[in-house]
Amino acid sequence: MTAHTFRGKVVEIPSGIDELTPEQYVFYLHLTAWLRARAVTPRMWLRRWAACLAGLGEVNPDLLREEFREQFEEIEAAVERAFLIRNDAGEPMPETTSCRNLLPFYKGFKGPGDWLDGMTFGSFTKCAALIEQARTAIDSDAADIYAEIAREIYAIPEGERVPQVLVWHAPALFVAVSRAIQSEPVDINGKPVDFGIIFRPAPVADRRPDDNTGWAGVAFEVAASGIFGNMRELENAPLWDVLLYLYKCKFEYLHEKSKKK
Repeated sequence: MTAHTFRGKVVEIPSGIDELTPEQYVFYLHLTAWLRARAVTPRMWLRRWAACLAGLGEVNPDLLREEFREQFEEIEAAVERAFLIRNDAGEPMPETTSCRNLLPFYKGFKGPGDWLDGMTFGSFTKCAALIEQARTAIDSDAADIYAEIAREIYAIPEGERVPQVLVWHAPALFVAVSRAIQSEPVDINGKPVDFGIIFRPAPVADRRPDDNTGWAGVAFEVAASGIFGNMRELENAPLWDVLLYLYKCKFEYLHEKSKKK
């Protein structure tokens, strides 16, 4: 949080998406959807979001007294630095990447904890496959796929409507955690663990022919070990337990390879 003086009071402005309350985050998602639909411009998005965080509500910042307008402009600049990033085309877009589950509960549905804590391995692999499908799908089909990801992550029963907020939020949470697992060490009980070694390809000389089964092939191998039981029991096993097992196997393999050199 950063402190700013505004209209005679000290206003705490979040330094990034991770510091938002669930209520703020829901409004943030709506604003971002409007921007992506081009219903608002990046400038309008920034002004509405800064006004929300400053506690202005529906008050038009342009109608403030001059000294308060100057204070608001400082807040607006801080909000821009904290929340807007540039996409591949160089356009300003809101940051939506967070490994925190900013909506652990929504409309009676319960999601996983931060870093997908509490998610099963089966749900993770299903969502990973759905994300791959969404990458090549047309917009209308992708929306249905994102809804299915939200249904899986929040255990929404078949036949119940998936809230639109979760359609926006759940895939973003999943992608953020999935990318982080592959690209940066994760703190496990105070120790950094580089799960990225699970995903990095082995040297060419050590590679087996790719059977193109992806996570399904990994699941078959882990189930064959019996450490988590049969395939059904493996799918219901906690995600992080399985990832730690895969990390242990890969770490021991790499260690043995280095000893033989």
